[in-house]
This record gives sequence, C-alpha cells and structure tokens, in this order.
Amino acid sequence: MYWKDKVIEHALKESPKECCGLLVNIKGKLIYKECKNLAHIKTDQFILDPHDYADIEDKFGNEAIEGIVHSHPHTSPIASPADLVCAARTNKHWYIVNPHTEEWYNFFPKEYKQSLIGRPWTWDHTNCWQLVREYFYAELGIQLMDFPKPDTPEEFSKNPLFEKYFKEAGFKEISKDDSLQKYDCVLMNLSGEVLNHVGVICDDFGNELLHHMQGRLSCKETYTSWFRKITGRIVRYDNLPS
Repeated sequence: MYWKDKVIEHALKESPKECCGLLVNIKGKLIYKECKNLAHIKTDQFILDPHDYADIEDKFGNEAIEGIVHSHPHTSPIASPADLVCAARTNKHWYIVNPHTEEWYNFFPKEYKQSLIGRPWTWDHTNCWQLVREYFYAELGIQLMDFPKPDTPEEFSKNPLFEKYFKEAGFKEISKDDSLQKYDCVLMNLSGEVLNHVGVICDDFGNELLHHMQGRLSCKETYTSWFRKITGRIVRYDNLPS
C-alpha cells in the first residue's frame, strides 16, 4: 500500500481527531509510521509523541526521517500559523492531508517569525513561556533558557516548572509591594494550587501584561486586580541592560 493511502487510513480512523506520524526512508522506500497525538484538544491540534519520534530515530536514524505528517480532518490542509511555527524548528518536510477530501499540502519549512500578539496556543512551541522568551529576545536581545517540559500540558499543570527554574533563567524574586517595572515577570495560578502561568509586564508603568493563556490567542491586557490576586511570585531579570 502506498504511504499516502496508509496516512489516509490512519487519519480516517482517528477522525474527528488529528492524526500524526513520520515518513521514513527505509532502504529507499518511503514508509509511514503512525505516532500518538498527545494534544489536549486533538480535534484541531497535534503534539507528536516525542517517545515515538525517539524510538523511530533510534531504529532508523534521524537522516531516514523524511517528513512529519498530520491531518486536518475539518479544514483545508493548508498549513496553519501554528504549523508554520512548529515546522520552522524541525528542518523536515511537512505533509498535511484532509482525509475526507483526500486533498494534500506539503512544504519544506523556512524561518517563520510570528507576531507576539494574536498567535494561537500550542503546548510545544507557542505557549506562555515561549512568548516571554521571544519578547525578551525581540526587545533586549536576551536569549532566556528553555527548560525541559513534560510531554503534555496535563502533566505540567500538576508540576509546573516556573518556580523551579526562574533563578537558573536569570531572575530574582521581588516583593509584591515593589513597583512593577517593564520586563518584570509574574507567575500566576490560573487553576488549582500551583503557579502554572507566566506573563511579562510590557509597559513603563507596570499596567500592561503580555501573556498567552491556554486555549486563547496571545494578547496584551491590563494587569488588573484579578491578575494581581492570582499572582504568586513576581520576578525580575537580574542583569537588564542599562
């Protein structure tokens, strides 16, 4: 069976959820390998299981992985902004299919710089910490560390890592009574009992918050009393340029 037929078979089986997998060159023949989709909302996004990727890479070598494949069961297979962001980091060919129309789209990634405002949320590449990192780089030329994340946002919500890594990332905690400054980061508790969200103050008066909540587009909004209420820590970068 041709590899595209295998993809469509997999995509129809998973529909209405998105499927994903890898296209592997095995002795000169392209073979489709199914992978698990770890996304929380599988109907309109995918997170390819890194363990599946690692297993295939260990068995055949990274050079044998020709492409990354996923389905758009509800829409055109044209790459979404989130697809373009993720693809730019892979250096692999991307293939997208709508299994119901059997329409295909493929592209090789190139550098893609997405606006900090209005980007869709994805667990792996466009999330709240990634937004803070890109803001610091765009504004200050500072490359903040990207700490290792668990495979799924559900795991992260139980054990978020902001408190564990903020000192290693170059921040120090300040008092909630201190006046907020531009580039201060606020660690917040959106649900439960842990600090599972981070945003950055982006104006000179401590009033504007740039952040990216799960399930929403990234935005700037006023750092209101509600945000202050759910803030657990405020941290300041230790070596801001003068």
